[in-house]
Amino acid sequence: MAISAQSVKELREKTGAGIMDCKKALAETSGDLDRAIKHLREKGLAEAKKRSGREAKEGIITVIYSEDGNTVSIVEVNCETDFVSRTDEYREFVQNVAHSVLDNGVADVQDLPDEIHTRVKEAVASFGENILVRKVARFTKSDEERSVFQSYIHLNGRVGVIVEFLLENGTHAESEHFREAAKNIALQIASMGPLAVSKDDFPQDVLEEQKDIFEKQAKESGKPENIIEKIVKGKIEKYLSEFTLEGQKYVKNSDITVKKYLEEAGQKAEGKIEIKRFARFKLGEE
Repeated sequence: MAISAQSVKELREKTGAGIMDCKKALAETSGDLDRAIKHLREKGLAEAKKRSGREAKEGIITVIYSEDGNTVSIVEVNCETDFVSRTDEYREFVQNVAHSVLDNGVADVQDLPDEIHTRVKEAVASFGENILVRKVARFTKSDEERSVFQSYIHLNGRVGVIVEFLLENGTHAESEHFREAAKNIALQIASMGPLAVSKDDFPQDVLEEQKDIFEKQAKESGKPENIIEKIVKGKIEKYLSEFTLEGQKYVKNSDITVKKYLEEAGQKAEGKIEIKRFARFKLGEE
């Protein structure tokens, strides 16, 4: 039977599937739109299963804010090729996933609702590639009066950052000095990849693992135990200065640390600026 262009268009709008797939589905279901939708979804599930093992490390990182600005989410959605990631259709799909993450209160990729899993399976059928929601983070303001969010997307969606600041001692969110500092800190995080704000909140498992590596390296040098202890201590201090945000050298002035830069920025803003927390995603990074 002849399949009208209008039927194909309607099916494509409802499923996101390709034109040829829509034509085939309508032909196989004698033009029955509902059956064609079911057919495509079943096909999508089968295709998703086939493609699920293929590597997906291209894609986009995006940031979404709630309407009241009190919540922010950052999401990384991967595909297989840069070609697909640059299409308008893929970018729209990622935006829809990000909105679903925000609306459903998802704070961890393990907690994705069925709604998002369904979207992903449909996208696999539509784009013909493995699709993966790799990472998700969601912040709600710790203090509505003092909290301010800043976000930054770098390299056309290959790196993304969200930061929560706490403003104290009269610092105003609209202060020109604060806004400049917030942007600079987000850029610092994107560029330098810190693992924690300060020594106090540094992941202990990461620190212990690094300490074991330094100890093994020092012992292989054959130096006395008391010297080894000093070497390890010095290396740990250097490591923390490189991978804690406050301890890093400030990218725009390597003569000062980020902590010192924030102190100076706070003084200019006639108050105090504190970094509460941040999340940084780099495309394809575990």
